Amino acid sequence: MDEQIRALNEYVYVKYVDGLRVDDLDEEATCAQLQSWFQQPENSNDPECVYLGILAFELGYEIEEKQVEYFKQAKLWLDRHRALTGEAWDAVDDRLLDLDEFFEEHGIEVEGVEAIAAEPTLAPVLVEEIEDHGPMMLIPSGSFLFGAGKDEINLGAFYIDKYPVTNREYEAFCRATGYRFPKGWNEKRFRHPDAPVVGVSLADAQKFSRWVGKQLPTEEQWEKASRGVDGRTFPWGEDDATDEHACFGRDAAEGNTDPVNAHPKSPSPYGVCEMAGNVWEWTLTSETDTETVHVIKGGCYNDPSALLRTDMRLEALPKDKYENIGFRCVKSA
Repeated sequence: MDEQIRALNEYVYVKYVDGLRVDDLDEEATCAQLQSWFQQPENSNDPECVYLGILAFELGYEIEEKQVEYFKQAKLWLDRHRALTGEAWDAVDDRLLDLDEFFEEHGIEVEGVEAIAAEPTLAPVLVEEIEDHGPMMLIPSGSFLFGAGKDEINLGAFYIDKYPVTNREYEAFCRATGYRFPKGWNEKRFRHPDAPVVGVSLADAQKFSRWVGKQLPTEEQWEKASRGVDGRTFPWGEDDATDEHACFGRDAAEGNTDPVNAHPKSPSPYGVCEMAGNVWEWTLTSETDTETVHVIKGGCYNDPSALLRTDMRLEALPKDKYENIGFRCVKSA
């Protein structure tokens, strides 16, 4: 996400959700800037639009002559957030109740507000999300279809990071601990703050995981989080990959990774994002022939769509530090 937009979202959160004192901005200009951003097609399914909805709601109380205009805008974007996430959040639900009461009391029709409503949530079996060094999704216990042969295996419940570990998160770890930065850290095409960190070995990934009180997933955990229980080909289902689903098919020498929230159709059945394309991801699963290798999953920015399959697996040496391998973490439920 654009750094200026991120800062504006943070302003809204701190002032109107946390209720803390901040230096006031020109909130009408801020609202207009956020609306311009979230109306762009590539950003229209970003759940961060919730902060635009909250700000518009507050402006409706501040500017009486524009109250209906701002309230309609608030309802649109708060409804959009709820449709995208399927989550209950008091900061959203309480405001929507107030808006519905206002529109009913004043006899105002608001059907047109939902003209650009979001697509149905892509995470119909989402059970729970927690915040712990970044959002994590609960993968419930039970069996699923694993591998190319769709073998039925059973796993206990666990949490997995909603997104791959980002450059922003890994940099915080390095600065806090004095640990070395990734290989090729200054390679511009991979350095967006919210793109997946790359250039990390298995040991590097494990160091970060332990620092946040987590660990790397096994191949089976990774695949269940990506595939769900129905043996699907891609995290989103059977449809071929597009730019809305994943970052793939780019030039190996000049292509780049994307921010982890750039693909609105990427979520798996459990709401886990970016499990196809962008970067391969380390797992704990190892195999030994003449030397020990670890399974990596997911495909990367320069792979063809065939390598984005949920059952696809490659192998990497533990000391490999490539620009197309990152990771995410798990923890016990």
